[in-house]
Amino acid sequence: MTVTALIFDLDNTLLSSDHADRMALERLTSFLRTNHPHLSVDEFETCLKAEALALFESYDFYDFTVMIGISPIEGLWGKFNDETLRFPELDRHIRLYREKVWLRTLAALGIFDRRMAKVLELMYIAIRIETVLVYEDTFEVLDQLYEAYPLLLLTNDAPALQQLKLRKVPKLRKYFKRIISSGDFGQAKPAPALFDFALSRLQADKQTTLMVGDNLLTDVLGANATGIRSVWLNRRNETLVAGINPDFIVHSLTDVLAIVEDENKR
Repeated sequence: MTVTALIFDLDNTLLSSDHADRMALERLTSFLRTNHPHLSVDEFETCLKAEALALFESYDFYDFTVMIGISPIEGLWGKFNDETLRFPELDRHIRLYREKVWLRTLAALGIFDRRMAKVLELMYIAIRIETVLVYEDTFEVLDQLYEAYPLLLLTNDAPALQQLKLRKVPKLRKYFKRIISSGDFGQAKPAPALFDFALSRLQADKQTTLMVGDNLLTDVLGANATGIRSVWLNRRNETLVAGINPDFIVHSLTDVLAIVEDENKR
């Protein structure tokens, strides 16, 4: 079937966000190894994620972050100073959340040092904000698509955090007719209402639109529920989730070009 428009996810589709998280932790681990030489990145990451999730879940705003699609790790460095929905509540608590996470993570590692926890908190924010990694195939693919097809960027993010990411890669903006975050709409992928809203903003027909994303549970599931054909970008050779069936599976973004070409030949 003809392709007339495309919707793209951002994190781990166009930007290597998980790798950026890992790189930031590697730098913090190297810093800690000065006094704790046996500390491993894997151990540090495991403790940090466990403590962050446990604490994030304890706040009243947790259900809101799930609805919008904000992760506990994003809470450690992102901006949430939007004035809509429950972002003011999240923003009021985020500093204390960060302070507690780093204190508890160090304690779980047997390190009891409040000053060090504060240093790590500030280091992580600074490093993670500056660590924005664009996949090698991102601009190559967008360059070939954006003049021929209307493109829309659809992310699960707070608007302020989305803007922070895009400011670090300003070139991305020019490719997209519209940029929508879940925090602008009030629901996150996979909510069909968000995909319907994206289609209306793109002025596109769902039957001739492709959704390209790395996440089966948000990008693919939401597209399928809306009647949009889905392209699962499986860069890490993950296994399919039962009951979620992407229309196409690719392992690099460049493969999307072949799908578009083939579909438009039919």
